[in-house]
Amino acid sequence: MVLLLLVILAILIWSIQVELEPKHSADVLVETSCAACHRSVDIDSLVCPHCQQQIREACPECHRGKLISHHYCPFCGSAQKRNDES
Repeated sequence: MVLLLLVILAILIWSIQVELEPKHSADVLVETSCAACHRSVDIDSLVCPHCQQQIREACPECHRGKLISHHYCPFCGSAQKRNDES
């Protein structure tokens, strides 16, 4: 009876521990291509490591980092005006 209780307690502790452990998924490297040199670049990079072209900028509304190529901020949804647009 005590042995059965210990086994159930051990299984319960193990299942709680499995739920609380962070999931170790494979580190997925999300990449984009540079608009200037078209080479593969890590999406978190601020500038292209190959040609030093700026890749990310701060949104003028929410100030979070976003890709320069986005026409809308993915965080706040504001339209992004370009200097060449009037």
